[in-house]
Amino acid sequence: MTWKIRPLAEQYDLDVIGGRMSLRKPQREALARLDKILSCVKLDKPDETGVLPQCKEKLTAVHELYPICTDFERDFFSLAFALATGVGKTRLMGAFITYLYTHYGLKDYFVVAPNITIYDKLRQDLGNPDSEKYVFRGVGCFNVQPTIYTEDDYRQKRLQDSDVRIFVYNIDKFNTEDAKMRSVNEILGDSFVGWLGELDGLVLLMDESHHYRADKSAASLSLLRPVLGLELTATPFVSKGSKQVPFKNVVYEYPLSQAIADGYTRTPYALTRQNLGSFNFGEEHIDRLMLEDGLRWHEHIKEVLAGYARVHNKRLVKPFVLVVCKDTAHAEETLKYIQSEEFFGGKYKDKTIKVDSKQSKAQREANVKLLLTVEKADNPIEIVIHVNVLKEGWDVNNLYTIIPLRTASSRILREQLVGRGLRLPYGERTGEQEIDAVTLTAHDKFDEIVAEAQKGDSIFRAGNIIKAEEIGREKTVVTQQKLEFETNEDKNAKEDCHSLGIEASPENVAVIKKVKQVVKTKTVAATAAGAAEKSEQEIARESVEELTRDEGFAGTYESNQEILERFLGEQTKKIKEEVMEKYIPIPRIGITEIEPPEYGFEDFSLDTADFNYQPADTKAYAQSLQDARDVFDLPGMTRFEPLQDPERLIVRLIRQKSQIDYRICSDLLWKLVGEAFTHYKNLHGEDGAKNIFLLYQKNITDAIYGQMMKHMTFTEGLYEERVVNERGSNYHQQYRYQEKVDLYSPYSADIRNVLFDGIEKGVFYEAKFDSLPELKLARILDKQGSPAQKWLRPAAQKFSLKYEYDGTYHEYQPDFVVETVDMRYLVEVKGMDKLNNPQVLAKKARGQAYCQIVTDWATAAGSKPWQYLFIPEAAVQGSTTFEFLAKTYGK
Repeated sequence: MTWKIRPLAEQYDLDVIGGRMSLRKPQREALARLDKILSCVKLDKPDETGVLPQCKEKLTAVHELYPICTDFERDFFSLAFALATGVGKTRLMGAFITYLYTHYGLKDYFVVAPNITIYDKLRQDLGNPDSEKYVFRGVGCFNVQPTIYTEDDYRQKRLQDSDVRIFVYNIDKFNTEDAKMRSVNEILGDSFVGWLGELDGLVLLMDESHHYRADKSAASLSLLRPVLGLELTATPFVSKGSKQVPFKNVVYEYPLSQAIADGYTRTPYALTRQNLGSFNFGEEHIDRLMLEDGLRWHEHIKEVLAGYARVHNKRLVKPFVLVVCKDTAHAEETLKYIQSEEFFGGKYKDKTIKVDSKQSKAQREANVKLLLTVEKADNPIEIVIHVNVLKEGWDVNNLYTIIPLRTASSRILREQLVGRGLRLPYGERTGEQEIDAVTLTAHDKFDEIVAEAQKGDSIFRAGNIIKAEEIGREKTVVTQQKLEFETNEDKNAKEDCHSLGIEASPENVAVIKKVKQVVKTKTVAATAAGAAEKSEQEIARESVEELTRDEGFAGTYESNQEILERFLGEQTKKIKEEVMEKYIPIPRIGITEIEPPEYGFEDFSLDTADFNYQPADTKAYAQSLQDARDVFDLPGMTRFEPLQDPERLIVRLIRQKSQIDYRICSDLLWKLVGEAFTHYKNLHGEDGAKNIFLLYQKNITDAIYGQMMKHMTFTEGLYEERVVNERGSNYHQQYRYQEKVDLYSPYSADIRNVLFDGIEKGVFYEAKFDSLPELKLARILDKQGSPAQKWLRPAAQKFSLKYEYDGTYHEYQPDFVVETVDMRYLVEVKGMDKLNNPQVLAKKARGQAYCQIVTDWATAAGSKPWQYLFIPEAAVQGSTTFEFLAKTYGK
C-alpha cells in the first residue's frame, strides 16, 4: 500500500500544526525533519519474514540528509529523536500523529511505554480531553477525537475501522510470551499481536526508547511490522558494561545545554554555605545540615511562589522537596528524623512520604497516588524520600529543592537528579531568578559538583552526544564464562533413554534433559560452595525436590520413578566428577585469634595549646551549574542553628574510632571533651564555642583522639593464619574484549583487549592476559605433553589475599593457578625491571606465605601441596617447558 500526500495537508501544514499545538522550536524542528525524510523515503511494511523493502536505499536517503543516522537498528524503518528532559516529548508525539494523519492518512498508532508511570501518563495526555496536558486540544483535524485502547480493551471492544486509533501499552505486555494478547480471541479472529501485525499502516511510537534495545524487547516490537517507528528519548544511548553506546538512528538531537540556554527549562543551582569545611562533619551530621538548609530554602521558595501568584494573578504553585537516600535503611532513618519533634518541631510529620521497594503493595500504591498528584495545591506532601532517582515518566514541574544524602557519588547520578526538577511550572520562564531555578543542596561535594558541571562534557554544557565523525568506533564485547561439559544435548538425551530402556519420545527426551540440567546446576553450585560440604546423595535429593515441584515433570517422574532415581544418582556422580575435573579447589585462609589483646588509657589533662580555631560566618548561597559567575545569596539563611549539646557530638564521634571502647574510657572521654569546650567558651563565649564545635568537629575529634592514643596502654594479642575452607574456583568469569582470536594466533589490538579462545587445558576455554609473557606461559601450559593438567586465570578477589605495603593493605591477585599430578602452583610473571620493586617483593612474600600455610593444611588433609613460582618474564620463551620453570623458580 502507498501513502500519499492528502488534500488535508494543505489546511494543516507544519506552521498550522505548530501553532495549534503550541510547539516549541525544537519540537517544530523535529517535525520538519520527519516531513523532509518522508518527502523522499517511501513508507513500506516489512513482509512476513521481517524484511523491509528497499531498506538499504531508505537508509542511504536518510543518511544523506542527516549523516548521524547510519542504521535503523530494527527490522523496520525507525527514526530516533533525542530531546532533552522538559522540552515536551509527549506533545511532539501528538504532533507526529496529527501530521501523519493529515498528510498521509495514517490512522493506527501503537504507543509503547517502559513502565507503569509513563503508561498512565500517556493514557491521560493522549486520550483524556479533560486532562490539563491533553495534547490534541484545539487541533480540530479529526472527525472524532482519537480513540485510546489500553489493557484488555481489544478483548472487549470493537476496534472501529474509521476512527484514529491509538493503542497505549506497557512493554512488559510484549515481553511475556504467554501474554493474553498473543492468544486468539473471538472478536478479532486472531491474536491481538497478530491482528496489529496485519494492519496496513501501523505507526509505532516508542517513549523513552532506550528501554527497548534489548533483544527480547526489540524482537517483540518487530512482530508488529509497522510502516514507521518513531523513537523519543532524552538519553540516546544504551549502557554496555562501563561504556555508553550511542544510537545509530538519531535524526535530530536537542541537548539539555541548549534547552537551558533557550529558556525551556529552569536553571540548576548548587546550594552551600561559605566557610563550611564539610570534611569536618560525620555522615549523619552533614545529612541533618543538608536537610535543615534544604527545608529552610523550601520555606523561602513557598513564600516567593505565593507572592508571585498573588501579584500576577497566576495559579498557586506548591513546591516540594526530593530527598534521595543511599538505601532503604537510610531512608527509614531519614523519615524518622524528619517526622520527629527535633526537625522543625515536627512541622513535616504529615507532609512527608517515603517510596521504596520494601513497602507493602498498599503503602506503595497510596504513596504513588500522592506522587502523581504532588503538583496539586491541595496535596499535603512537601517532602518525598526516595532511595534512587525516580524513574522516567514522573514529570512534575514543582520540584524546587533536591537533597542528595550520601548518594551524589557519580556525576551521572547528580545530573539525573537535577533533571527531575528542570520543568517550568508556568510553561515558560518568569524572569524571577528564584522561581526559574532548581536547587541541589550540596554541602559535602560543592566544589566537585560545580567543577564537573563546568566541564565540556557535562549535560549542562555539552552539545550533541551523537557526532557523525565518531560513528563506527570499535565496540567492546562482554562475555560471561561458565563451565561447560556436553555439547549435543539432544543426541545424548536420546542415547540416555535407550540405555535406560525407555522410549526416546519427545516427552521422555525433554524429561532426561531437564534432569541433567537441574543436576548440573545443583552440582556445580554445591562444588563451588565447598567440595566436601554436600554429598552426592544430598545433591540428588535436592534435585528431586526441585524437579517434582514442576507440574509438567511430576507425572512422568511418578510413572518412571525407579528408573529416573537411578539415572539421577548416576548423573550426580558423573557430573560431580566432571566438575572436579574442571575445578581447581582454592583454599581460603583466615585469621584466628588465640589470645585477645588488652588495652586501656592513662588519666591525663588535655593540652589545648594548638586548639586555636575561630568562629566563622556560614552565610548560604547558590551558584549556577551552567555559569560559574551566576551566584546569589539565600535570604534568611545567614547562620546555622546552634548545637544544643556540642560535647555529646564530639564524644559520639570519638566513640566511633576503632580503638575506643567506651566502657573502658567513658569518664576520661567526657573529661577531655569538656576541657576542650571550656577552652573555646572562655575565648569566644558559649555561642562561639558551639560554632567551632560544629564547623571543626572532625579536627577537634582527631586532636583529642590523637592525645588519647599517646596515653594508651596496650598488650598484643596472639593470632594465627589458618585455612578456613576449600572452595571451587571460578564458577563464573566475565571478560570485556574488542577482538577474539585463537590462543596461538596473532592479534592486532592491545593484548588487554583481546580474548583468546581454543584453550584445551584451562578451566575455561577462553582467557585474557595483561602481557605477552603471560600469553606465552599460557601457551606453554596448554601444550600437549605439558605436565599441567589444568590451569586458571583467577578472578578478582578469588583468593582474598591481603598484603601490606607502604603502611596500607592491598589485594593480591596472582597471575595463574596451575595443577599437575602431584602439585598446585601459584604463579606470578614479572618484568625484569620489577623484580626488586618493593611492592612486588611484598606480593611475593605474601604468595610464599600463602603456599606454606595451605601446604601444611593440605598435608594433614591428604591433598596436594602448593608451591609459589616467581618467574622473570625473560625466562618465559616458546621453547621453555613448565617442568624447567617449576624446578628453577620454585621455593
